[in-house]
Amino acid sequence: MMTITDTSSDSPALSDALVDAPENHYPQTLPNPQTTGPLGLIAGSGQLPVSVALQAKAWGWDVVAFCLDNENVKALEKAGARIEVISPGLMADNLARGHGHGIRYAAFAGKVNKWLLLRNPKLDAKALETLQKIRERSDDGMMLAIIQLMAAEGFEVLAQTEFLRTHFLPQGCLTKRGLTEVEWADVAYGFGLAKGMGALDVGQTVVVHQGMALAVEAIEGTDECLKRAGDLANKGWLKTFFNKKSGGVVVKVAKPNQDPRFDVPTVGLKTLKTMKEAGLKVLAAEAHRTFFLEPEAMVAYANRHEMSIVVTPEGQECSQPLVLPFNLATGLR
Repeated sequence: MMTITDTSSDSPALSDALVDAPENHYPQTLPNPQTTGPLGLIAGSGQLPVSVALQAKAWGWDVVAFCLDNENVKALEKAGARIEVISPGLMADNLARGHGHGIRYAAFAGKVNKWLLLRNPKLDAKALETLQKIRERSDDGMMLAIIQLMAAEGFEVLAQTEFLRTHFLPQGCLTKRGLTEVEWADVAYGFGLAKGMGALDVGQTVVVHQGMALAVEAIEGTDECLKRAGDLANKGWLKTFFNKKSGGVVVKVAKPNQDPRFDVPTVGLKTLKTMKEAGLKVLAAEAHRTFFLEPEAMVAYANRHEMSIVVTPEGQECSQPLVLPFNLATGLR
């Protein structure tokens, strides 16, 4: 049975967990920054690359950020990182730049996925050779191929989770609005669906509404998945079937075989804003396995708009029985 501690956002322990600040304790799994040269930060979009840079600098690393676009350049410079703006498809040049900085260890952070290669026609011979060797071009398949290429060149990719532990939260309900019985059932149902999709390396997010799977994340990404779910739940025959009840439960989980070096599930204020626009009311994510960006701002926004955020127990399969939100004979209850 899936159990959740309904913890108020005013709880001292939870309030402490909601604060984003560099961690003082240095993980024993990481190499000594005084003897290893700079950390090569492969920086995608979003806030996480800046968080990694700040944490690494606090621990004594020199940081060189290899930015895949210009979005984070100013923030990363402010965090103390040296900047290299790169094209993801020019792999030979990128590897040469890493060697030029004396980098032995690297970390991925931010939105880094296969779109960066597929949408960019500038591919050098090394990139083309790497792509041709990949049989299944899933996110994991492509990222692991890049990591193997980096390893062959002498670069070891570190777990991004080691630099971002302060972005994990313990289990509990973070918001004033709790969940209804039907929404809890949807969380349990969605958890199993999302874990199954993650095992297939399809996506990490599903949207469930009153016992129905509305959308499953694939190559389009989380935001487009949420928009699609909102369109389905609030239009046409489904809206009539749901008796015009708005809502919907978003469940985001780590893959059963989640690699801590890349693509760790992440939610933030943008997630909630997209949910609100789509008419979705509940966000559920795994404790200690999902990064929360600006959690205090997330809770404030959710409370203001009567939305719910729940952090489910880490890695547990949800065995709570699915309670159908309607009687098949009489219609919606």
